[in-house]
Amino acid sequence: MNFGNSPVYLTIITIVVIVFAIAITAQLQGHPEKPFSQVLTYGPVWGGTKWTCVSDKDYIVYGTIRGLAGNLLSINMTGYGTQSFYTLDPGKMYSFTVGSPGGHTMVITRTNTISGFFTLQTISDAKASCTQS
Repeated sequence: MNFGNSPVYLTIITIVVIVFAIAITAQLQGHPEKPFSQVLTYGPVWGGTKWTCVSDKDYIVYGTIRGLAGNLLSINMTGYGTQSFYTLDPGKMYSFTVGSPGGHTMVITRTNTISGFFTLQTISDAKASCTQS
């Protein structure tokens, strides 16, 4: 049975990645009084060319994505420039994790068609969001 192109398979893998990411972050977080407990998830549809994520406290963005053909993905952060640049093979699933200090804007830009999920994780009292444009 070929699960490689199944949306159900992609969804299951994404959920597993998110659960592991949350568990790992909880273990690595050194401040139990302010855990990275606010989790915002976006996807799977990507209608614009970029996502802009920001939080007033330190944050991490996890992504699980799949490109269809000739896809590129770049991740830029204010004050730091391009942090990551990916060329995606058609039909293959990729994941990434990028962290940012609070107050810095992260812009995730794509070319061509990409599907997948982003999860922003930050401190529970932070003001955080990801918007698509």
